[in-house]
Amino acid sequence: MTAAPWRDRADVAADPEGGVLLVGEDTPGALLSSLRPGLETTAQVTVMNPLESSRDLVGSTGVVAAMRRRVASRSSGARLVEAVEQLKPEHVVLIKGRGIAAGDIAAIRRLGARVTCYYPDNPAWRSGDPNATERLLACDVAVLWSQRQATLLRSSTTPTRTIVEVLPFGFDPAWFPLVSATGEGPETQTTQPERAGIAFLGTWSPRRERYLSALAGLPLTIAGTGWSERSTLKGSKPIVEHRAGEVLSRAAIGINLLHPQCAEAHNMRTREIAASGAIEITDPGLDGTPLRDNESCLWFRNPAELRARVEEAIADPRGAAEVAHKGQALIAGDTYKERGKALAALAGVA
Repeated sequence: MTAAPWRDRADVAADPEGGVLLVGEDTPGALLSSLRPGLETTAQVTVMNPLESSRDLVGSTGVVAAMRRRVASRSSGARLVEAVEQLKPEHVVLIKGRGIAAGDIAAIRRLGARVTCYYPDNPAWRSGDPNATERLLACDVAVLWSQRQATLLRSSTTPTRTIVEVLPFGFDPAWFPLVSATGEGPETQTTQPERAGIAFLGTWSPRRERYLSALAGLPLTIAGTGWSERSTLKGSKPIVEHRAGEVLSRAAIGINLLHPQCAEAHNMRTREIAASGAIEITDPGLDGTPLRDNESCLWFRNPAELRARVEEAIADPRGAAEVAHKGQALIAGDTYKERGKALAALAGVA
């Protein structure tokens, strides 16, 4: 018989009872992997990936990949409930929790575990994760990344006693180390002798295509899912793990184009760009980010303004580096290890 997914992992503690069962995708560079060290400072942590059988689909797109994910997710809830029955954790912390239904969470709570879900996406996006809202509202604690998303969840018409909290995104210095904007800086920083060019790292969308098209003729590097298949721009396939940090640490400018659910807020790239030491040129956002226009980043509101802000930064590299340095200083402590500690506190982990 095939070993259960939590049994064949070297990082499972010898005495699993109590502590935290941390559930989600656990590949290097995944959000769970970045949050885990912070959680481990507060409690014994056991990791389970209920979608272990679809590990090879990470970053894959298309109909076949989607079908395989659906097949894998059908049994993930039952596997999780079985794991809780055997491991008897005090807390179950889901990172997104794809494939876990509200009924599964109810079963886990009946077993005596307190359930928290940190959802780093848009729970109202039914086509991507159709049961997300119900999953969150079945938990003891639902944690969103922005105040707006939390407000929308709290205003749900579904009666619930779920506690809704907010934990903004951070950055993982293992993949996005603090790099000086000028090549000079504290000894704790990795130094970069010279920066050049513009970088955008993110998935393709029609809006992103339209905005980045305004940078025609400028030294722009694009990488992310969908660009090589759908774009008329010269985009490459996704850059993962440390290579994304390397690209940003060499760039003078990092472009951040927010998806609609992130409007007026921030996204995962917000602090990663700032940590890299590139000047961040981004859609406006105040929700969950300390970065402010003309002080610690540059804002744009349309494609023409994006190009103007980029040309402004290119024309004044010293001024751009000063803005980048201020942005980096503001987010330097917002590592995912610290976010993991904060998540543990929100979950009620002693």
